[in-house]
Amino acid sequence: MASFLRILVVFICVACLLPGADPHAARWRSVADRLIQTPVDSYPFDWGEGVQAIGLMKIHERARDERYADYVEKWAGLFLPRDVNELLNAGPAAKGGRSGYCGHWSPATAILYLYQARGKPEHLALAEKVNDFIREGAERSPEGGLGHWQGSNQYWVDTLYMACPLLAGLGKLQRKPEYVEDAGNQIVVFARHLQEPKTGLFYHMWDWSKRERTNEPWARGNGWVIMSLADSFEAMDRGHRLYADLKNIAERLAKGLQASQQKDGLWRTVMDDPESYPESSATSMACYGVLKLVRLGVLPRSYIPMARRAWSVVNDLYIKDGVVTGVSAGTGPQGSKHYRERPVGTFTWGTGAYLLAGSEIDRLE
Repeated sequence: MASFLRILVVFICVACLLPGADPHAARWRSVADRLIQTPVDSYPFDWGEGVQAIGLMKIHERARDERYADYVEKWAGLFLPRDVNELLNAGPAAKGGRSGYCGHWSPATAILYLYQARGKPEHLALAEKVNDFIREGAERSPEGGLGHWQGSNQYWVDTLYMACPLLAGLGKLQRKPEYVEDAGNQIVVFARHLQEPKTGLFYHMWDWSKRERTNEPWARGNGWVIMSLADSFEAMDRGHRLYADLKNIAERLAKGLQASQQKDGLWRTVMDDPESYPESSATSMACYGVLKLVRLGVLPRSYIPMARRAWSVVNDLYIKDGVVTGVSAGTGPQGSKHYRERPVGTFTWGTGAYLLAGSEIDRLE
């Protein structure tokens, strides 16, 4: 009996060390389980809520728990009867004069994933309408880059994640290479003006009318970029004309992330400012983007330990009773003081980023 118990203990210990045996899997599920207990009408058709719903669809993809897709379907059902122009021009942004604001695009990515899971044409139709607006109605620079809202004349790195996963995902699904091309070209154009040549990190905003940019590498902004790269590469074969350029951008960004990661595995909200606070949503985003790029063969496996450290520290410090904490509030491109003083708490985009990161950890074998 004692011999059997010794063998059993050894087996359990070895199993826990195997790739794919995530010790934080129960916490990952607990966040999704708590989220689906909240009323769906708590969440408008907006950017953070879109990221959160994308995260739910990603955990549904891995766990095959239909409750998660059920929840996203109920949430999407709130918006199906409404006119798409009303959805895209509602809320505080529109009231503030920001019509065509990109923050209303990300929910369509979640609804596209819902269509892929459930096959209901009304979900595809809504995703297509938002995609059509991005292609034909959104502000564009002379280079074809997407503005943050109509009349902004600005590239914000946030915009990439609002647009690229939808463009690339729909392009792959419907075999429309022009959509995938548009997603990849957005990243190339933004990198031309916002990626720092020495560090590989991205700045937050570039104004193409004033030819001015911000000066701080914002952590969540770099998270938006690495996730946009990962989701765009998923729709792109190695022979694509933009593949080499995007791979170069991804490699330089990954090196910058590696160099700026703190010893505990986190990234600070201003990545080169030791006085700024560590931030969990950026850390989750980096984990998701890096692991997905490794899985797709864009980055080498040597980056896996960096992503694992990020996942472990977020779980150890910021997941409490099924809630993701340590997330900075919505952040504009307004300088280091603004970034450092943004309040920290629980926000939908942090919950979504955490669920996304867990989906790639779960894929590791």
